[in-house]
Amino acid sequence: MSEPSLADIKKAISEAGARIDSLMEEILPRNPSDLLSEMIWYHLETGGKRVRPALCLLTCEALGGKADGAMHFALAIEILHNMFLVHDDIEDGDEVRRDRPAVWVKYGVPNAVNAGDYLLAKAQEIILRSAVDAETKLKLLDAFSLTCCATIEGQALDINSRADENFTIEKYLHTVRKKTGCYLACGLVGGAMVAGADDAVIDALWKLGDNMGPAFQIRDDVIDLTIGKGRGGELGCDIREGKASILYAYAIGKTDGKDAKHLREIMGKPRAETTRTDVDWVIDLYKRCGALDHASTYADELVQEAYTVIDSLPVASKGFFRQLARFMAERKS
Repeated sequence: MSEPSLADIKKAISEAGARIDSLMEEILPRNPSDLLSEMIWYHLETGGKRVRPALCLLTCEALGGKADGAMHFALAIEILHNMFLVHDDIEDGDEVRRDRPAVWVKYGVPNAVNAGDYLLAKAQEIILRSAVDAETKLKLLDAFSLTCCATIEGQALDINSRADENFTIEKYLHTVRKKTGCYLACGLVGGAMVAGADDAVIDALWKLGDNMGPAFQIRDDVIDLTIGKGRGGELGCDIREGKASILYAYAIGKTDGKDAKHLREIMGKPRAETTRTDVDWVIDLYKRCGALDHASTYADELVQEAYTVIDSLPVASKGFFRQLARFMAERKS
């Protein structure tokens, strides 16, 4: 069997992600007279690429399983993702999500917190509805719980690393492996569990998340400074919130004197006090010290490490996972 191209993987992810939409409508029926339903669909209708549920379904198929059996878990991962986004916008002070006012801006913080809590409960309920045997269902719930806890732990590290003068790339990797790596691998792992993969495959897929998650996040860090992340065309949202990105970690380790002091001052400012001039200065510093180039190179190195993990997978579908790793590091939006 020939190895799929990167274009093939992109197309497959887009198509697979769309397959959960009808189930989402069934599980979360629209009710215009219910404010909770209105808020949830206000957020869900902003879109999203459905990458995580697509990974679940495609992995299940790549390992010889039937994707229909993984549909509920795939949807649970997407709903968990949206729960995190609703809460993250509150925690980060982001007022725009996918070019629309964030839920907390439109409906208030208490309502947004409640909507996120409801999404988490629904995600767990959906897994219990999965069309798999009881043993597999328990494994899926265990993977989901582990992922939820790890992601929240990673978020705690992220929030409390802002403007940290001792922040390093090692600290960054530890944070994003918690916050992004486990979270990204969960879809792969869930798909593999439904396909009946053995423990060796499951363990390797968790490990794959340690490489693919940071590669994915590094691209996210760079996208924020180059084309924006659906925040009304605004660049540098991560700078405004003082986010400890790989760019900040590299720059704080490569600069000293006035530049280092000014960088920490900007990153430590309250979001509302961070000016466009501040953001432009930090972006220029990142370019001058080579942070952007370093980030791109590091993402490539993580993909190479992911290839090593993939080569050790005791499965025939290695080509699929290789191109998947490339997709994570080379995405443009």
